[in-house]
Amino acid sequence: METPLYIYNYTQNQLKMMFKQWDLPAYTSKQVFSWIYQKQVMDFNQMTNLAQKTQSFLKEKFTFNCAELHAKQISEDGTVKYLWKIPSSLSDTSSEVIESVLIPMGYKKKAISRYTACVSTQAGCKIKCKFCATGIPRFAQNLSTAEIIMQILEMQRDSQIHFSNVVVMGMGEPLDNYEATYQAMKILNDTDGINLGRKRITISSSGLLEPLKRFIHDDWPTSLAISLHSANTVIRNSLIPIARTNSLEQLKKIIRKYTFVRRLPVTFEYILLKNINDQIQDAEQLAEYCRDLLCKINLIRYNPVPSLPFESSDETQIQKFKAVLKSKGLPVFIRERKGLDISAACGQLGLKKLIPNSPTTALPSIT
Repeated sequence: METPLYIYNYTQNQLKMMFKQWDLPAYTSKQVFSWIYQKQVMDFNQMTNLAQKTQSFLKEKFTFNCAELHAKQISEDGTVKYLWKIPSSLSDTSSEVIESVLIPMGYKKKAISRYTACVSTQAGCKIKCKFCATGIPRFAQNLSTAEIIMQILEMQRDSQIHFSNVVVMGMGEPLDNYEATYQAMKILNDTDGINLGRKRITISSSGLLEPLKRFIHDDWPTSLAISLHSANTVIRNSLIPIARTNSLEQLKKIIRKYTFVRRLPVTFEYILLKNINDQIQDAEQLAEYCRDLLCKINLIRYNPVPSLPFESSDETQIQKFKAVLKSKGLPVFIRERKGLDISAACGQLGLKKLIPNSPTTALPSIT
């Protein structure tokens, strides 16, 4: 018997070509896409505008399930961390665990006004930034397009919340899993699918030069964030090993091209590490690096990871750092910590073994 295909792996155009080969009507792909992504239906028999013969045929060809919920935790601040089991690429009998996060945003009168979904693209990470939990265990595997999309759809089903934004800032380096992530972003952007505009989807990269060149050429329907963390070559090389072969100057040239071609600012992510990259001279070097770039800067408080020797900068030092950047005319923001108590904050994904299963508490409602 033929092994069913994961339907989330395919863009609408790919489904259209497959359906054409199977002599299905051309409009069927649009119908199916709408049922899956707009109505969140996971059963072909419930797709009532499809002929029964077509429903039966597609049930033989495709499956929806590519992961199962392993655990869920809800933070005191309303952040939700999901742990999913996916099949291991190394064995037919084992599985890997990946994590994604649902983040409350945009408070109005102390009530949540919107949520952002943070998704993963790899089980583990090859980049192994020195301050990040995800790089501590072995790299396991790239996720398929279906496994990336599944995180978003399953979080929507579980929470009954339609996200206003998606950030690809979970486990892994998105551009190290280029094709699958690109496919997933096209599905997110499709007007017959989840229908998120490029300003509502953000890809975060550690600065891999060659994939970034492809990213610009292929016109990904997303915004771009770069994990910079220092504008000093020596410091950045010590924090991000791949920076040794992906230099700051070459990165700057690529970013300048991106902002010129896309007419969108790049976001620089900068984790403040006590006595490492948080001094006034570090802020001045960052300001100089950004001086002629269309950009904004997100300052991030370091979130503790057991066994790693880093500390977050003092609040006074964080404000001084921010003041230097503002004095240079740069748009700068301090990212609010979310999910710290459940190890769901920036840099903490991958600490799953320290987290027990949690009760299925209801999420705070959106107002």
